[in-house]
Amino acid sequence: MMNTTTVANNSCTVMAVNTTSPKLTFTEPYRTALITIYTIVLLVGTMGLTLMMNLLKSNIRSITTIAFLNLMVAHFLFLLTVPFRIYYYASTTWRLSHGFCKVVSAMIHIHMYMVFTIYTIVLTIRFLHFYKKTQRTEFYRRLHAVCASALIWSVLLPTILPTVLSHYGKMDKKKLNTTENQCFIFGDMLQIHYIYVLNMIVSIVIVVVSCIQTCIQAIILRTMILKYGPASRSQQDFWVQMKNLCFLLIMLTCLVPYHLFRFHYLKHNEELHEINEVFLAITALTCFDMLTFTGKGFCKVYCRT
Repeated sequence: MMNTTTVANNSCTVMAVNTTSPKLTFTEPYRTALITIYTIVLLVGTMGLTLMMNLLKSNIRSITTIAFLNLMVAHFLFLLTVPFRIYYYASTTWRLSHGFCKVVSAMIHIHMYMVFTIYTIVLTIRFLHFYKKTQRTEFYRRLHAVCASALIWSVLLPTILPTVLSHYGKMDKKKLNTTENQCFIFGDMLQIHYIYVLNMIVSIVIVVVSCIQTCIQAIILRTMILKYGPASRSQQDFWVQMKNLCFLLIMLTCLVPYHLFRFHYLKHNEELHEINEVFLAITALTCFDMLTFTGKGFCKVYCRT
């Protein structure tokens, strides 16, 4: 009788562990989707970076040109980590260090926020220029432009990476009993209150700012069409605004869906871990923005704005 009770208790304990433990692996449909998305991102992103090399010959003092150069750097650093993601999703085994796993995992978030920040800066400058609120769109000297870029990266990387290496995923290793063969399993950190609140605030900011910028862009395009009518297409400002619209469409299709979904994910991170990775992978499609820069007359348009 005692043995039967012991076996029953052990069975209940095993069942309890199984029901409370999060899913630590990626199932086949999600693995296929992730491998496909990241492979496309790697190929298209590499091609876009190659085509964008001619930007280095353009007006290096232009604020927007400097912004796009920093965007290229962000894409380049992120693309360096993409092969490791593909490798992991294909093999389902992480054979590198846990610290490097955290760096690879963090880079897609750093990339996403850098892209959003640069887009916001460029669009704000363009909007102010359209409404004649600013006339200065260039640095006084080329050295000033280089120093501004160096300042951004010297603040960003030393601030974020050490924090990521020391804290990101620490709680998961202890509580979830993860092993060195698993990677990108950091959802349990969201149970910490201030991290949960920070994620909510960031998602709200990105969604709200993207919507506001879209409304402003729609108003500008409407104003131009009403003013010039069919002759709008012959206006250089019109095509500049169309380029802005491309950035906004990228934000609305790649960044906003992830952060809208995140409101739900933050409350159910264990059940939605796999689908969250797919939404996160979609944010990497922002690398396609480089293809919009390679059109005819790119330097002619961008070096003047």
